[in-house]
Amino acid sequence: MKHKKIVIIALSLVLCFLFVACSGGSEGTNGTGGTNEKITLKLNHVGATTHPYHLGSEKFAELVSEKSNGSIEIQVFPASQIASGAKAIEFVQMDTLDIALESTMSLSNFVPEIDVLNLPFLFKDAEEVYKVLDGEAGQKLSDKAEEYGFKILGWWYNGFRDMSNSKKPIESPSDLAGLKFRIPESEVFRGTFEALGALPTSMPVSEVFTAIQLGTVDGQENPAANFINNRFNEVNEYYSETHHIFTAEPLIMSVEKFNSFSAEQQQILLDAAAEAGAYERELGIQEEKNLIEQIKTMDNVKYNKPADMQLFRDAVNPVYEKLSESFGEYIDLIESTK
Repeated sequence: MKHKKIVIIALSLVLCFLFVACSGGSEGTNGTGGTNEKITLKLNHVGATTHPYHLGSEKFAELVSEKSNGSIEIQVFPASQIASGAKAIEFVQMDTLDIALESTMSLSNFVPEIDVLNLPFLFKDAEEVYKVLDGEAGQKLSDKAEEYGFKILGWWYNGFRDMSNSKKPIESPSDLAGLKFRIPESEVFRGTFEALGALPTSMPVSEVFTAIQLGTVDGQENPAANFINNRFNEVNEYYSETHHIFTAEPLIMSVEKFNSFSAEQQQILLDAAAEAGAYERELGIQEEKNLIEQIKTMDNVKYNKPADMQLFRDAVNPVYEKLSESFGEYIDLIESTK
């Protein structure tokens, strides 16, 4: 019996030793609160490789790798290689895509309150935009997004939107009457262009070039970067600098995916997103100015800037009246912050 007890004790010691050896202790961690196993995350955006989206995303990947000592890798997929628009956000929701850099228009299909940011003539310049988004209003909208299952890592720069078409310059709202315009997936955009007299049609940005070629739509509205990078200047002769809507570009994950990381890893993602976002904003703002100047000198494009933008602001008042009940508290907060 005594010999049997000795054997049992010996086996117990061996098993205990093996357990400790397999667990690895503190030497098995990677310095980010996880294990030595490398984490790879996929980030998708719609921009070309020359677009600020891509340069900002690459900066984000670089910073995440640096801050995590290489334990977290961000793989960047430009030009909608995985998906675009609402589909990309749906993939984030389904956990088949880790991170999406997508527009507030697309996100508004899942978080309706986000659409308040797409109201026409809400902001006068980028400084005003980020005073709002980096403040209480941006935080309130981020909190609301979390209720729908989305974590906004940061608010990046999409830009002020202008109009282009193949028919005529836009000098006043009356020039939009009857023109078929491609718009993104957003009820605010639809209401805005209907108020201006246009015939809006929603479609992914990847389909717009062909749609203009075929006459399915007469024109589109986008920031100058998209006008150039998507070669819309080849199919739209007229470019009107209306700056009618500013759109931000939130960098999003699912809350479930974000919460699967340690607190330290979460902070790495947030810090890297803020730093890369500041870099992308600077690029976007400067590129917007440069591209407007480039558009002015294009031989195949006729540029104009409407002389009286108040005509446009007055025309879209019904949009504010209709949405004041849904967005009233957000509009008030935005206005008080500006």
